[in-house]
Amino acid sequence: MYRVLISDDVDPSGIKILPVEKFKVIYKPGISDQDIFKNYSDFDVLVIRSIRKIDRKFLEKVSFKLIATCSKGTDHIDLKYAASKKIKIINAEEGNTVSAAEHTLALILNIYKGILRSDKLVREGRFRETGFRRNELMGKTIGIIGFGKVGSRVGKFCRAFGMNVIANDTDEKIIAKNKGFKFDTLNSVLKSSDIVSIHIPLNKRNANFFSENKLKNLKKDSVLINTSRGGIMDEKYLLKMLKSGKIRYAGLDVFRNEPHINKGFAELENVLLTNHTAGKTVESRERISGFIFKKINSLFQK
Repeated sequence: MYRVLISDDVDPSGIKILPVEKFKVIYKPGISDQDIFKNYSDFDVLVIRSIRKIDRKFLEKVSFKLIATCSKGTDHIDLKYAASKKIKIINAEEGNTVSAAEHTLALILNIYKGILRSDKLVREGRFRETGFRRNELMGKTIGIIGFGKVGSRVGKFCRAFGMNVIANDTDEKIIAKNKGFKFDTLNSVLKSSDIVSIHIPLNKRNANFFSENKLKNLKKDSVLINTSRGGIMDEKYLLKMLKSGKIRYAGLDVFRNEPHINKGFAELENVLLTNHTAGKTVESRERISGFIFKKINSLFQK
């Protein structure tokens, strides 16, 4: 019988996929790393979320055959060291695609329509104060950096709003798969877009990808959206740009040092902040759970 430890708060609906005669499942959401080391380090499978950091120190103290993360990203796991210990890593590549893409559009719409400001005015009894800026999306150009599952979905949503979509991606397969969209160089996309939305993974190549040199290419009146990973962004220079008005607005769901984000963002009125919830909905939790536990079951069929 294979033993499975679920150490984080994941949707339990997928657990029933595992045959009870073959798998023993222990559900301990929020369990400490020390408790894992002490009582469960010899289990076969560990199921986590991206909030749990699986670094070398963690991996040195366990002997799991498989670690399954209920997230699209794997930057919280030391993949190289896990491979050296022959620990297989699986993630949910598609489970939160729709949720993340919809959240991206929600940030854009909120910014362009001034939803939060309008709500605040109504609550304060200032109903007739409508002098703040609002714009239509129709006819605006959105540049999408990273045109994979989420980025391409955002592109399709934006077309439905009558927007011009230009994309940038280095993967020839992705470019070939999306022939109906215009692709251009990164600098050209940044310079010509009213809105720039980022959808690239955090890895060694992309760490601090949006440096000062790239951010300088943004149009003065542009809006920057990041629902990918905070580690790709030079936050200090982005703050500088926002404070000086070099760009119009930013919508940020991810940050470099979560949950202790740079307090400078909260002090600005031209930033919309959400707490890394872009891919987290009821539907995505269920979808990811089903995907992960089906994968675990199939891997132990061999």
